[in-house]
Amino acid sequence: MGPLVATTMTRCISCTRCVRFTTEVAGITQMGQTGRGEDSEITSYLNMTLDSNLQGNIIDLCPVGALTSKPYAFTARPWELTKTESIDVMDALGSNIRIDSKGREVMRILPRNHDGVNEEWISDKTRFIWDGLRRQRLDTPYIRENGKLRKAGWGEALTAAAAAMSGKKVVGLVGDLAPVEAAYSLKTVVEALGGTVECRTDGAHLPIGNRSGYVGTATIEDIDGADAILLVGTNPRVEAAVLNARIRKAWLRGARIGLVGEAVDLTYDYFHVGTDRAALASLLKQDVSGLAGKKTLVIVGQGALSEADGAAVLALTQQIGAMTSAGLLILHTAAGRVGAMDVGAVTEGGLAVATEGAEVIYNLGADEVEIAAGPFVIYQGSHGDRGANRADIILPAAAWTEENGLFVNTEGRPQLAFRAGFAPGEAKENWAILRALSAELGAALPWDSLAGLRAALVAAHPHLGKIDEVAENQWQALPPKAPAKATFRNAIKDFYLTNPIARASAVMAELSALAAARAAQPLAAE
Repeated sequence: MGPLVATTMTRCISCTRCVRFTTEVAGITQMGQTGRGEDSEITSYLNMTLDSNLQGNIIDLCPVGALTSKPYAFTARPWELTKTESIDVMDALGSNIRIDSKGREVMRILPRNHDGVNEEWISDKTRFIWDGLRRQRLDTPYIRENGKLRKAGWGEALTAAAAAMSGKKVVGLVGDLAPVEAAYSLKTVVEALGGTVECRTDGAHLPIGNRSGYVGTATIEDIDGADAILLVGTNPRVEAAVLNARIRKAWLRGARIGLVGEAVDLTYDYFHVGTDRAALASLLKQDVSGLAGKKTLVIVGQGALSEADGAAVLALTQQIGAMTSAGLLILHTAAGRVGAMDVGAVTEGGLAVATEGAEVIYNLGADEVEIAAGPFVIYQGSHGDRGANRADIILPAAAWTEENGLFVNTEGRPQLAFRAGFAPGEAKENWAILRALSAELGAALPWDSLAGLRAALVAAHPHLGKIDEVAENQWQALPPKAPAKATFRNAIKDFYLTNPIARASAVMAELSALAAARAAQPLAAE
């Protein structure tokens, strides 16, 4: 069935759980039972690989072990594994997961049930990303000399970084996978130097200080009871596959779905309003009397907010939602974005204003942004990706499975990710690197432990201390503006290669290639 699911069909009892899942939950019809009598077999039709981002869940569903994890099979025994409950960061949904590790290596990732977030499902990227944690890792500091990077010790690297930052205009960029503690530490360090910090590295026009504008007023669980859902500038099948399955469940129950944006296969029927801003504005003139007294929901993607008129689009969406008292859900693509917004790691005017005239850029794992020539770049991250390639100093950091961290998901729910192993080589935890750097700068941060950091964080932002609770956000309408005349473009083009860990994964590379091949070679009917 492809590179993810291995089959041992002599064990199969034809319970058809896998077929029901792919048909009813994942929404694809590429798998079923063929043959008769003793020749009957569960298989994919036409020997196709399954075109779903949720197919790994059939491994958990199979009661007899006929379907197993191909990357994990025969690599470890379950009783050898250390099991750690954590949170997924491959998208902003905050799926609850269990990380199984053997020694220093993560061997597999499984879902944990959380009815308010991911139910019992996880996406394939979440489940099979773990091989990317082993490759392209940064395990020692580097300093660039004469155009080439050379290895250095921590003392030398921190001294060089402090010397580069002192007396200069410093800008901090917060990456998509950064925990709240790291974002808060970077903000404190950089602002003490008179600099600015920005987490909206994709250019999203999310309002500062207006939590109802960058998180929304609805919860993920509200999808279950919605009678009508409007999707704006988003493809949830790619941006949050498990959330898309939840929307499909609401559709099966009878909910009506509308889409403003690119027409894509969402695994369920929807009314395509149009692809541009004019189509969105036309909804203001619609008769909504038929929705009176019904539960409605508006879901806005980052594709709608990342263009120059993102603020106008968001204001227009709020107006449309207000017509039916709809709940608003901002669908983020970056796991660390909401938490960084909560601690104020933003600059008025966005990324362009923040980086204008910057002499030093402190890049905290922001690998999805191109940094132009000119500024001195200090990169703190876990993988040798785009950010490390541009860096003048590299400070190796732990990945999310290698440190305790706080993440706030797309609905504004704070959740704790726990350390499942230790970082390779000399790599350190993100907050600890920034604490050591602050001492080199002569303005040591007022905490020496993660507990002290979290105490200061919760004192400044009390809602972050309410773990697994969704705070109610007070509605604040944005001032209306006229959006541009342009079509909506979705934020993610390749589901499998959205971050440095995914790009280091051989499994994700193979899945990306298979997806591209399926798109390029449609089957002809015979």
